[in-house]
Amino acid sequence: MNSINFDMYEYIVESKDAVRNIVDHQEEILGDAVEYCGSNIEQIYIVGSGTSYHSALAARNVLERTLKKKVFAVYPMSFKDNELITNKNTLVIGISHAGRSSSTIQALEKAKAEGLKTIAMTAERNRPIINHADKTVYIEIGPEYAGPKTKGFFGSVATLVLFGLNYGIKNGSINETEKNEIINRMLKTTDNIPDIAAKSWDWYKRNKEDLLKSRRMIVLGYENCLASMLEGTLKISEAVRYSVIGYEQEEFMHGIYHGIDEDTYMIYLAAKGQYYERCIRMKDYFEKERHNHNYLITSDKELDNGKNFVYDFVNDEYFEGLEYIVPLQVLARKLSQDLGIDCNISSDPEFHKKMASYTY
Repeated sequence: MNSINFDMYEYIVESKDAVRNIVDHQEEILGDAVEYCGSNIEQIYIVGSGTSYHSALAARNVLERTLKKKVFAVYPMSFKDNELITNKNTLVIGISHAGRSSSTIQALEKAKAEGLKTIAMTAERNRPIINHADKTVYIEIGPEYAGPKTKGFFGSVATLVLFGLNYGIKNGSINETEKNEIINRMLKTTDNIPDIAAKSWDWYKRNKEDLLKSRRMIVLGYENCLASMLEGTLKISEAVRYSVIGYEQEEFMHGIYHGIDEDTYMIYLAAKGQYYERCIRMKDYFEKERHNHNYLITSDKELDNGKNFVYDFVNDEYFEGLEYIVPLQVLARKLSQDLGIDCNISSDPEFHKKMASYTY
C-alpha cells in the first residue's frame, strides 16, 4: 500500500460488526467444512501461533463443552515434533490469519500424512495454507492491514465457536435452542466492544502520564481470561516494542514475584471468579511493598478509583475473555502512538522472509 489510511484502533471497533457478519453467514462459511467432518470425529487439535494460538485457547472451553469431545490447543511445531496421535478419528484445524505460517503448514502436512482430517482457517484468499489442508474455512472479517491483529482475534474465536456449534448440531451433541443461546451470549459480549474501546481510551488518557514512563510491564490473568492475558501481552509488546510479559496468576506466584521492582508496571485481569480475591490481595501487596504502578481491569465498581479500568462487563462464562482483551488492545495502540511508534507498520516488513517463518 502506498499510504497509511488504516489504524489498529478502528479495527478494534469494527470487531463487533465482524463477529455479527460471521454469525449471519455461518452456513456459507462453515457448511462445507462441517459436512466434510462426518460423524466420527473423536478429538480436535487446533494449531496456530501468536494470535491464532490464543484464539484457539479462547474458544477451546466452548468447543469441549458443546461437542463433548477433547479439544487441544497446540503450537504448530509442538504438534509436528512431539504429538503422538494414535486415534485416527482426529480433526486438525490449522489457523493462520495471513495464510502463510510455515509452522502451521508443516503441522497440517503431518496431520495429512497420518491420515487425519484437516481444515485450514485463514482470513486471506489464495494463500499457501489452503494447499495443505483438505478443506478451507475463511475468517470473514474484512480487511485488517495493521500488523497487530485485533479484529482477527475476535473473528478467529467466533469462527471456531460457530464451527463447533454447527458440528455439534450435526453430531447431535447440542440442539438448535442450545446453539442459538450460546450465539446470543457471544453477541451480547462482543456487541460491547466499541463502547469498551471508547471507555478504554478514556482510561488510558487519565493514566497516560504514568503509563508513558513504563519500560517493563507484566500482565496477569487466570481462568477464562488466560487467553486474553496472552493475547494482550502480545499486542502491547508488538506495539510499544519493549519488554511486556504475561503470566498465569498462580504461575507468577511461584518465583516471578522476586523480580518485581519499583519500575515494573503491572496489569491485572481481575475477572470475578474463584481467584478474584487472591488477585486483589496480590495487587494490594505490590502496591504496599514494591510500587504504585498497578492497574486492574475489572467489573467491580467499588474499585473505581480512576486508575483502574472498571466496566460493567457481561462476564459470560464462555466469552468474558473477549471483553477483558479490549482495554489491552486499546492500551497497545494509544501508548505506542504517544511513544512515537506507528505500530500499524511492522518494525521489519522482511522479517518473515528472513526467518522463513512465512511460506510465499
